[in-house]
Amino acid sequence: MRLQSKLALFSAASKVIILLLLVVGLPLLVNKVALLNADERLLQKEAKMYKIIEEQGIGTFITGETGDAYGSYNLFREEFISLEEISSGKVVNSIENSLRKVDNEIVKYRVLSSTFDLGGKRYLLEIGRSLATIENNSKTLQGYALYFLAAVVLLTVFTDLAFSKILLRPLTLIVKRLQRVEHPSAFTPKDLKTTTTDFLYLNNTINAMMGQIQEAFQKEKEFIGNVSHELLTPVSILQSRLENLLSDPDTPDAMLEKLVDNLRTLHRLKNIIQALLLISRIENEQYLRNENVDIPQLAQEVAEEIKERAEAREVSLQVEMEADYTLEKANQSLLFTMLFNVVNNAIKYNKPEGTILVKGQPSAQGFELLVKDSGVGITQEQLPHIFSRFKRMHAPDGESHGLGLTIVNTIAHFHGIEVDVQSRHGEETTFRFRFPKANLPESVAFSGNWAQNRV
Repeated sequence: MRLQSKLALFSAASKVIILLLLVVGLPLLVNKVALLNADERLLQKEAKMYKIIEEQGIGTFITGETGDAYGSYNLFREEFISLEEISSGKVVNSIENSLRKVDNEIVKYRVLSSTFDLGGKRYLLEIGRSLATIENNSKTLQGYALYFLAAVVLLTVFTDLAFSKILLRPLTLIVKRLQRVEHPSAFTPKDLKTTTTDFLYLNNTINAMMGQIQEAFQKEKEFIGNVSHELLTPVSILQSRLENLLSDPDTPDAMLEKLVDNLRTLHRLKNIIQALLLISRIENEQYLRNENVDIPQLAQEVAEEIKERAEAREVSLQVEMEADYTLEKANQSLLFTMLFNVVNNAIKYNKPEGTILVKGQPSAQGFELLVKDSGVGITQEQLPHIFSRFKRMHAPDGESHGLGLTIVNTIAHFHGIEVDVQSRHGEETTFRFRFPKANLPESVAFSGNWAQNRV
């Protein structure tokens, strides 16, 4: 999972936990706030009552006609005000919950009680508000508070996601730049525009590391190239001397067989050196890619070139093309070598009266070229290492696979071609070359054989 997604999930999870905690404690908090608000309203009404009494007198509420008490309830019994004369020794000043009987019904009220003296008499003022009304207001406040908190959580999650995206943008740029690098030699160090020191340190570290890798690759390429050039000269000299000895009539017959063996060894050594030199030149991009190569035609040319070897090994070679395809910006000579090496291996490690099928067909990715043989196959242990130049793979007959497949992989990578190998040991091997879609003509026919040739 990406770091940005993890940060967003962590932020959302933490806010959800906070929201749950608030939901648990919210009823108590809102109830407390509702009670404080009710008490504040009761105190305000108390102040208004005192002001009315001061301005209009106590007679407005208590007169000889109505007795020594006053009471007033609103229509739904939600609030009441009462005023009565009490004994002079009694003092009450409080706000508390109390039960009152109203029309034979017991109602819970939040009651403010206050005593005051006026005209030599003591009076008790009570102002009450229904607890049911306070609880209803509390539930309404809880609902609005929950909606508000949920909206805040969602808003902050999206805000954090946008902020984390902006914050991690330098890291995204570093990752994308590394993903675009197909080979260490193609990496170009760049400065990172950010004020985050961690990302600056990471970018500088990657630049330094890639510089060391580039230097190591360059030294390896130069070493292979130099050694190949230096070795070719003495090998060619030895080969000429041995050939001269073979052609000399004074050379004893007993030495001729040894000379032939030595020439054969020198020939293998020369092929290895030339293969390493070819790989080095391809990796150093010393070959041009300025040709448009017709892949079906190339397959036919390879088949024509190698048909005598197939006949000598009693191997049937068949070429089938289901579509036309042209690879642009390519090197035909290198592509010929790539396909030739694969078909040559299919002949070399095939069974007597075996078969080889070279098949071209459209695919969802573009165009595929398959080379399938009925040969000895490759073991599953060897399969992951067949393209490595540092591991020597051996066929059942004891002969080494050499650098042929390394050359195949290097040429394919040079042209942006994906290579996949599937094999069942003792039965068959299939090399699959996936060519890019950009080169596939729009008018390709996706059925029927383009050409078929049996050698």
